[in-house]
Amino acid sequence: MPKSEDPYSFATWCKESLINFTKMNAEKQVFIGFVLAIFIAAFIRVIEMTGGLPSLYEHLLYFPLVLTGLLLGPRIGALAGFMCGVLLSPFSFSDSLISSNEIAGGWILRLLAFTFIATIAGIIARVVKELNGAEKSAKFKYQGTDLPNINALLEQLETIGHSKDGAPDDLIDIFNFRLQNMEKIQQQVGTEKANELVKQMAIQLKKLLGDQVHVGQTSKNELVGVSAEAEENTKELQSKIESFLEKPIVVDGVSYQMDSAAGVLRVKKDQLKEDHQKVFDEAQAHAFNAFQKKQQFSFLEQNDNAIDQIEEVTFSRQFSEAMKNNDIQLYFQPRLNTNTGYFSVLEISAKWVHPKRGGMNLEEFKPMIEEASLTQQFTSWMIQRTFKDLKTWLKQKVIVRVSINITINDIVDPIVLNVLAHELQESKFPARQVYIEVSERALMSLSDKSKRYLERLRSVGCNVIASHFGEGRSTIQSLFVLPVDAVKLSEELVQKATSHSDKKRELASMVKMARARGLTTIATGINDRAKLLLLKQIGCEELQGSILSKSLKKADIPWARIR
Repeated sequence: MPKSEDPYSFATWCKESLINFTKMNAEKQVFIGFVLAIFIAAFIRVIEMTGGLPSLYEHLLYFPLVLTGLLLGPRIGALAGFMCGVLLSPFSFSDSLISSNEIAGGWILRLLAFTFIATIAGIIARVVKELNGAEKSAKFKYQGTDLPNINALLEQLETIGHSKDGAPDDLIDIFNFRLQNMEKIQQQVGTEKANELVKQMAIQLKKLLGDQVHVGQTSKNELVGVSAEAEENTKELQSKIESFLEKPIVVDGVSYQMDSAAGVLRVKKDQLKEDHQKVFDEAQAHAFNAFQKKQQFSFLEQNDNAIDQIEEVTFSRQFSEAMKNNDIQLYFQPRLNTNTGYFSVLEISAKWVHPKRGGMNLEEFKPMIEEASLTQQFTSWMIQRTFKDLKTWLKQKVIVRVSINITINDIVDPIVLNVLAHELQESKFPARQVYIEVSERALMSLSDKSKRYLERLRSVGCNVIASHFGEGRSTIQSLFVLPVDAVKLSEELVQKATSHSDKKRELASMVKMARARGLTTIATGINDRAKLLLLKQIGCEELQGSILSKSLKKADIPWARIR
């Protein structure tokens, strides 16, 4: 840590005085320069009045004038030199008070020399200052955008780490934003417009994350932010950033959709103090790994508990290997069509044969994969395995409707939707046979990009189901404005309807309104005869539950009962 200055030293006093002077307005600077010039000239005049000053010593006056020009600039220096020249001229004092060695007319040359020398000193000081500014700008600003560069960001991290404000375990967030289509945009609109686009994005990021965040640029397609005030609610932070990434950036009235991804590394302040460069490199590495996995948002919190970190890494690796080694397998639960009496849809689920906990269904191991990256990985795997089976059945001339839940963590991930679209194209499977289950909560918080992807999938024939309806606070009417084709009633809603007559009437009304709007109604959790009869009575079109069929392995699917 650099050695602190002595607050009582003369050098510190001079430095602080000059800093305070430069912060003054122009009028105050001129006034101070004027007073300084009078003081210098009066001092020399007193010496001359006491017997005259040999010309050799008179030239010593150039030193304070040069110093004035260097410290205060050409304007103040010129004024000081001019005033000294005037005050040492015959206009200020009578001839009798002028020393005998004063050459007639010499005062004019002296006035010009004083003014010129002080002005030149001021110009030199200004040029040096501008060169230093240019050097500093080149060192700490990114060329083209003038945003803080990697050196400035590292300096900021070091400052935060050594700051005496706050506690050592205060949390610091380091943000990395990768602008993945920047090169393409630059080719289309040119370098200048692309730089303006990056600057505008940096401004909006600062507004989004708060004024305390320092946003800089480390490469032409990467922005980095440093926040000394980490946001406690990480889910809210994720939602805020993902929402920002979906919005276009507007420059000169033209909207540009950025294909962006973000990574956040959260560390303790003490870690910056120990090695801020290492922390910065780790943030870059974390973001790069996330981008390689095509994650739109990735969050990692570093802490001192190595055991927790080891367990987290071990579980992530264990879960990935379980998918790879078929320890996790797809299961299919048939859904009954009440109009035909046949099963019409296979809902995709999964079971994991855990080495210690034994067999676990999806609802049991879902809490273990709440991390966004694991959920995304698992949902993508489930889609790919489903389409692998669909392609096999398609070759056998068997076409069946399938229903896939893509919102295990109540978030519609655009990357997962992209995986689904890719599989549809590759398999040539009829899109109308695919049902996409999206939870009610996820539908109510759709990002612009996710909504656009869902609508695109619907336009090619896919059906969207609002699942778990009744667990949130939305009404059946609120679904009518969303991109959905069916509503899947929650088990809780069905259970209440079987035990309360008013809840039964509410459920019947919901089913009637949904059908009137062209939405298919689906009920789940049908585990006894009372629920089965009730839902048939109120006109629910598709039913699913253990009394009809449990989740089955692929080999046990009752093809004869599927239409």
